Amino acid sequence: MSELAIMDRDYAPSRPYSLEHPREAPGYRARPERIQAAPGRAAPGRAASGRAAPDGSRKGAARAAVAGVLLAAAAAALFFVVALPATEVRGLTVSGASSIDGAELLAWASLPEKAYWFSVDAASVEARLSAHPRIESVSVARRFPNRLVVSVVERAPVAVVFARNREGRMEAHCVDGHGVVFAPARAFPEASGLPVLSGLEIRGMRYGIRLEGPFSPLLASLADIRRSEPLLSSAISELRVVSREGAPAELLLYPANYRVPVRMRLALDAGLLKSMMLVLDVVEGEGLSPSIRELDLRTDTFVYRTKEAVSG
Repeated sequence: MSELAIMDRDYAPSRPYSLEHPREAPGYRARPERIQAAPGRAAPGRAASGRAAPDGSRKGAARAAVAGVLLAAAAAALFFVVALPATEVRGLTVSGASSIDGAELLAWASLPEKAYWFSVDAASVEARLSAHPRIESVSVARRFPNRLVVSVVERAPVAVVFARNREGRMEAHCVDGHGVVFAPARAFPEASGLPVLSGLEIRGMRYGIRLEGPFSPLLASLADIRRSEPLLSSAISELRVVSREGAPAELLLYPANYRVPVRMRLALDAGLLKSMMLVLDVVEGEGLSPSIRELDLRTDTFVYRTKEAVSG
């Protein structure tokens, strides 16, 4: 019966045993040979120095790994308990708003129940606030650690339009220089002194609609005059847009303190309005108002039309 002896080696011999070499015969207990590891790599089961890693080193590494996990968990707990609540956005810091309060703006911002500084999309909040009918422009910025700063430019009324409500009653509404109907006239005390825009019918009235076509140049020029010459704007009682088939739209202006209407181009001009006021003063002073149907200022020559003839 043959016997099998387990060699006290780390590796098996690289060639078959030979009877001619007793040192390689089965049963011979050879001294362990030193295994040389390849440069830059430790031999399997050995430390880099060629010695087996002691149990103390492995335990130290395990304790260090556990300590690292505990430290990471403590940092995460500190973040969620202290740092995260400190970055929660609880409101808006608003500038430039006079007719819109902070609660209304916060509702339009549509922030989530738990909104944090690092997760709030300022551009999305800005887009939602821009949809507010009274806001002409808005910018939103984040300020660390928990502030959301909102700068608002509100729409300014330049004229008033009338539209029927659901009960069929006529109500006055404010229009800005961009032609946007944005608020009830009763919300702005100065609206009582604004010109009335007529010659149109608004169906399905809602705030945010825009008056376009011939009203765009008219309202834009009216806004410029209101900023530069507010007294001229208050001297206008009504602006009526009239049009005939095949002809461009025109403007019929009704002065606040004179009985003679004035036909003009759609885009208003401060210099032309001042000249109009001077001509109307002469007409009133000469007692000609009862006989004049309208004053025509569409050209460089002032023309007044009487109730029976035309004069210039």
